[in-house]
Amino acid sequence: MRRVALLLVLMGAHAHAGNWAVTGEGGAELDTNVQRVETGPGLDTAPVSAPVLRLGAKLQHGGRVLGGSYGLALSDLTRLVANNDVAVENVTMLAGDAHWLHPIGTRPVSAGVGVHALDALGVSDPVGARTFRALGADGLLALRGSDEERLTLGVGARSFHYKPDPQYDYVAPAISARLDSILWQSPDRTRSLELATSLGFEARDYDGTAFADGCPPGSKPDPACFVATELGRRDRYARAGFDLTYVGHQVATIGYQLTVIDSNSFGQSLARHRVIASGTTSWGHVYATLLAILQIDQYLDGLILERDLQHTEFTNIEDENRSSLQLRVARKLSQEWSLEARAAAWRNIGGNTMELSFHRELVSLGLVYAR
Repeated sequence: MRRVALLLVLMGAHAHAGNWAVTGEGGAELDTNVQRVETGPGLDTAPVSAPVLRLGAKLQHGGRVLGGSYGLALSDLTRLVANNDVAVENVTMLAGDAHWLHPIGTRPVSAGVGVHALDALGVSDPVGARTFRALGADGLLALRGSDEERLTLGVGARSFHYKPDPQYDYVAPAISARLDSILWQSPDRTRSLELATSLGFEARDYDGTAFADGCPPGSKPDPACFVATELGRRDRYARAGFDLTYVGHQVATIGYQLTVIDSNSFGQSLARHRVIASGTTSWGHVYATLLAILQIDQYLDGLILERDLQHTEFTNIEDENRSSLQLRVARKLSQEWSLEARAAAWRNIGGNTMELSFHRELVSLGLVYAR
């Protein structure tokens, strides 16, 4: 915990020393499933409800250096559970992201680099629940077709370390592409319709072993009868998606993401469909955002008795890779301070995960500082 406090102090000192955008938050939550457990046949699990203290800070900075433009973001998010029986859930996540792009002559092309890092740390436990470290670096090429179009290409590498179990560790070369387009804009530029499309591919080389199907013919696949092979696990991870966003007096977004994992380990191949819709509106000093996510997982080797841990997209410590409905309401108290309330629910919907169910609800209230 002292490491987290020191980081927050340093972040605040840097914020006052330069032109940084600063966001801080603190509040209390009631979480009905702090351990994120599923229930169902063959699982001896029961959700644990507990109050949670939430603290966070984020710094963002941009400018020019060495003839190019750069962006930098640093953040920390900490969740502390008020139940010593599940103190392993006390986790903090440090994150950093930086990029630099330099124009090539007078052409509408820029080249540069981007790096990012995520590190989830146990606060009360040496390891912590679902903690991980994810690192990435890319060479970037940005092309501007016009004021309305921008294409960004990336080639680089990824490294992932799952701290509770190293069999899920992997390294991977990665390629990505993103096209941002303004489809329509009002003459006064106060309203617009924007489209973002993205593609990505990773060839993941795991530390863990690939498994084969050793279950009796005609029986349902069960990890208990999977047989280890002499091969290491290899996954081809591909994703594609789009987001269509309207910006005006209200902001509305609808998007679709497809993730396909082709694995040489039986039971690990997956097609994930994810539809996202959100809307933000305001009434005076009150702002509200409603977010709905429908996620359907199709395990390509057939029905399974439990989810593979690695099919979780480890990008934060507070959300779920499941269908959800979330509402945020914020009331501006001053130019810099807001009071924010949040309610959210997560469920398993569709897919072929047998009769497993997942129930998690969360309500929270806190203060947000931004300048």
